[in-house]
Amino acid sequence: MKNLDPRRARWMRLRIGILVTLMALGASRLVSAAWGLQVDRHDALEADCERQYSPRLRLAPRRGTIFDRHHRPLAVSVPSQALVVSPRQLAGEQGRSHRRVDVASLAMRLAPIVGMTVEDVRHRLQQSRPVSVVHPGTPDLMGSVVLKHHLNDGEVVAVRALLAQMKTELHLGRLDGVSFEEESRRWYPAREDAAHITGQVGMFGDALDGLESTLDEHLKGRNVEVQGVRDARGTLVFADGLRPGEGMAGEDVTLSIDSTIQMIAARELAQQCQTVEAHGGSVIVTDPSTGEVLALANYPTYNPNEFVGGDLEPRRNRAITERFEPGSTLKIFTVGGALDNGVIDAGQLINCYGGLYSIGRVTIHDTHADTWLTPMQVLARSSNIGAAQIGAALGADGLERVLRRYGFGERTEIPLPGEARARFGQTRWVDTEVATVAFGQGINVTAIQMAQALGAVANQGRLMPPLLVSRITDPTGALVEDHPPGEGRAVMRPESARLLSEMLTAVTEEGGTGVEAAIPGVHVAGKTGTAQKANLNARGYDPDRWVSSFVGFAPAERPRLAITVIIDEPHMVHSGAAIAGPVFRRVMEQSLRYLGALPAANVGRDDLARLPPRPEHVLAAQARASAAAAAPNAVPTVGAAPSLLGLSVREAVRRAQPLGIELEVQGSGLVVAQDPPAGTAVGSDRRVRVQLEPAGGYTPVLVAAPASAEVPR
Repeated sequence: MKNLDPRRARWMRLRIGILVTLMALGASRLVSAAWGLQVDRHDALEADCERQYSPRLRLAPRRGTIFDRHHRPLAVSVPSQALVVSPRQLAGEQGRSHRRVDVASLAMRLAPIVGMTVEDVRHRLQQSRPVSVVHPGTPDLMGSVVLKHHLNDGEVVAVRALLAQMKTELHLGRLDGVSFEEESRRWYPAREDAAHITGQVGMFGDALDGLESTLDEHLKGRNVEVQGVRDARGTLVFADGLRPGEGMAGEDVTLSIDSTIQMIAARELAQQCQTVEAHGGSVIVTDPSTGEVLALANYPTYNPNEFVGGDLEPRRNRAITERFEPGSTLKIFTVGGALDNGVIDAGQLINCYGGLYSIGRVTIHDTHADTWLTPMQVLARSSNIGAAQIGAALGADGLERVLRRYGFGERTEIPLPGEARARFGQTRWVDTEVATVAFGQGINVTAIQMAQALGAVANQGRLMPPLLVSRITDPTGALVEDHPPGEGRAVMRPESARLLSEMLTAVTEEGGTGVEAAIPGVHVAGKTGTAQKANLNARGYDPDRWVSSFVGFAPAERPRLAITVIIDEPHMVHSGAAIAGPVFRRVMEQSLRYLGALPAANVGRDDLARLPPRPEHVLAAQARASAAAAAPNAVPTVGAAPSLLGLSVREAVRRAQPLGIELEVQGSGLVVAQDPPAGTAVGSDRRVRVQLEPAGGYTPVLVAAPASAEVPR
């Protein structure tokens, strides 16, 4: 540079200085960036790389199975396929042919197969937002997107055929960007029949309702994290050799439900509700001796195998969550409590004032214009006035104690979500409220409370809490929890319960209000109920909205099943006998036939051994009747006494009346002795004296009306 012109030399030195300065700045920037990547952001980048190419993925375990009492599955997890797409791979090159997949064309061909709109499929095929393909919430930086969960077999076959066709059209060895991932799907074999018991699991394994929700901690199992590796194409390979769904499986749950009886109850309820255009309804079937719930059906219902949109009405478990006024079915417990407390006895006469009775400003009406009725006739003819008189004899405190003793006013604690408490008695009842509550008006109950209380009458006076979950076992079959039937608690004396059961059989016999519930050859104890619903927009009751019900058990001598039927807002007719009675009869008859518990007239010879034994006093009466029938003069003729042994009062009267014979009744229950004996001559007074058991005595005493009562003249 010494030989150069000084001016030119200075210019060259300036350019060299500028270049060196720029290079130094660039080098410093490079060093700074390298420092940032390798030092400052080292941990974050290492974590991103780990998640992208060697992720630790959380695997959802197999959910436990829900079984019925006979180990038939009601809810089970089955393998399923999810259709997964990678927008990045679809937009890139496909092998050596350098062909790209036409996303718009693929969307048009995929949409009808997977049941989605073309626009929705195109959007998902082009989106870059990552969605987990293994478990919700697990990031997937390769950009895979679940196009559709839980494809059925037909959809899987159709998609595979489409991919094979596209590979042929594009001359590709393989088509990247569309694949299947294994997942688990919840399946409910009973479909709509047991939906309100099992509940439902959502798309991502979240428990929504029913036992799936309340027993979720047992059913869902334990999540497992495993190491995975992605290759250059983004394919996920599990380094530990596991597949999705192989976490720690959930525990299995066995219920008291009998899926056959559940199907019968659900079918008959739905058929009747559709016939009478009812707003809804419930049927509960229990074994009264153990409290086991054999069936719990609601209408409307839903299919838990399908996603239910915004309409929550079919998901309501009416038997558990809905409160209603029980109407005349509550008379069972009013009469039973009065009998058990000695306030009245079986032979007592109660003045029903010809079907019209006033208490203050309230006038009580009866469907039948009766005057004097016994407690059994109060039940058989469903007399509101008779029940009001009995309630008045118990008093406000006594009536409340009786109802609380049967479990009303408290939750049953059945393990289903949303059980209503149905409170009552927050303030002391006045005379008019005592009268109306006594026949089931002005008090709220739930169907499960009614089923529990009914079971106590059928179970010799012992109240058994409803038992739904029998046991819980782990995946190896080892017992985790056992829930055998409990001891229950005594709510009335056994003799009072037997007497009340005998009285309730009159409801389904000729002259009773529940003949539609009668089953040939079976003694059915039951009670009808017809209650108006409260007015939604004003005080009082709505004349167009009713709840119809029938509750009962059979066989009355040794009950196998107790059934509660509630029909909400039927149209055309609203009588509990006409609406709920036939449902009770059909469910009871079919269930008893299934259990082999129908009498000889309705079952085969092989089923006789499975019939429950009859009470001892009934067997003794039948033996005496057989001995009398074998006597030489046993065949009744004109002037001869018929055999009445083993019959109820109503049946005995029906047999004696055509012969012009008057009965003199002593006690209550079934006839165990008669004078004169069968086949012998009747005296000139044409009277036969019969002794019934259990003894109750016959004392015609008027139940005192409240002091404020106005007796019509």
